[in-house]
Amino acid sequence: MRNFALVFALFVNLLLAAQTPVVIDTLNAEQKTALKEEYKLHKESFLKNLQIDGSKKELKQIKEIFNNHFDDFEKIIDKNCIVSQSPFNQYLIKLFEEIRAQNSEIPSDVKLLVSRAFAENAAVSGDGLFQFNQSLLKCIDNEDQLVYIICHEMAHRVLNHSITGMLAYLRKDSSKELKNNVKEIKRQQYGKQTDAENLLKELAYASSRTNRYNEMQADSLGYIFYVKLSKNRQQPVAVMEKMRDSDNERDSLTINDYQKLFADASLNFNEKWFDMGDYGKYHYRESTKFNTDSLRTHPNMNQRIEMLEKEFPQYLDSADNAPVTVSAEFTKWKENVDYQAVYNLFAGEKYGSSLYEALKLYNRQPLPFLKEYISKSFEKLAEAKQKYRLNRYVSQVNVHEYTDSYNLFCTFINNLTVNELKTFAEYFTKK
Repeated sequence: MRNFALVFALFVNLLLAAQTPVVIDTLNAEQKTALKEEYKLHKESFLKNLQIDGSKKELKQIKEIFNNHFDDFEKIIDKNCIVSQSPFNQYLIKLFEEIRAQNSEIPSDVKLLVSRAFAENAAVSGDGLFQFNQSLLKCIDNEDQLVYIICHEMAHRVLNHSITGMLAYLRKDSSKELKNNVKEIKRQQYGKQTDAENLLKELAYASSRTNRYNEMQADSLGYIFYVKLSKNRQQPVAVMEKMRDSDNERDSLTINDYQKLFADASLNFNEKWFDMGDYGKYHYRESTKFNTDSLRTHPNMNQRIEMLEKEFPQYLDSADNAPVTVSAEFTKWKENVDYQAVYNLFAGEKYGSSLYEALKLYNRQPLPFLKEYISKSFEKLAEAKQKYRLNRYVSQVNVHEYTDSYNLFCTFINNLTVNELKTFAEYFTKK
């Protein structure tokens, strides 16, 4: 009987361990200082060796842009937005080195960092700083797709899109034609606003067209990098299809869900918590001044997929294809990405968003980790409401910008009193 009890206790401990998310902690003060110093040296080396196909004045202006970029980078380190030296960083570095081993044109000065930003994105700047947002893993199904995304960003680096884009902007901004147009508008007695808006549209659309072209260039060169790695050749298109649908919210909460989540709380469930009232009409936007399709810096994903399929039919249509890479390392990070997002949002002081994401997850799987962050988020929101600062953390309802589920959440939190917020915090602490 004693042996049975020991075995049962071991089983329970293993089960609890399996249900405990693996999240990457924030940097401590010493690590932040070390990271700033590392990138200070990187900045100095980069600026010292920077060369452009332009004038001395343009070089000075571009250096100033990069100095501002490094200043901003130090601020986001202080705000706990950057992950460095973690096992996930090391995993991405390993993949990068495998890519570069087969593609020698990729420069070695790339500095890879992981960002806690909630946006599902990755980007490389002209100085070789490559930031991979952890939340992007939500759009990725396997390691091959992750490898292609890195290849795509390295293509931007090889094609020097960042610096050429800066040069184009500086030249347009300082062109005689633009200055004359601005002077002419200033001299006008009537129609200044309309003409100024038209000029702004023209500049914005021209920049967006260039950026969309750059994206499609990076798709192509990135695919060339990718096929040298003997990976599954359909996965670049597969990840584009996933990213195409990434704007659609993957989960939601209804009033019935809230009733279930708070069924045992000491408060009686109050339907007035979900009374949206007239919030929506105050955020109605009758029209937009710009054609949003033209302002997209990334071309429509269907267009990008079609372009790849036309450009590389010998690979994408080939029956001779490698199997999809099975990676335990990738699976570990993929399985934990939703929990990491909750942690990241809370660490970044986005308490409304951390609560919303944690509640959606808890509704499906009530893990102790989620209870902890639900309680902590409620506590922070109670403090904010007491100080009349709740709007820093929770949006007002906007029926034209947000999903029904998120609007319901915003209504709920905005309608709770300080004591009700505290009661829910205590409820999840004891639950």
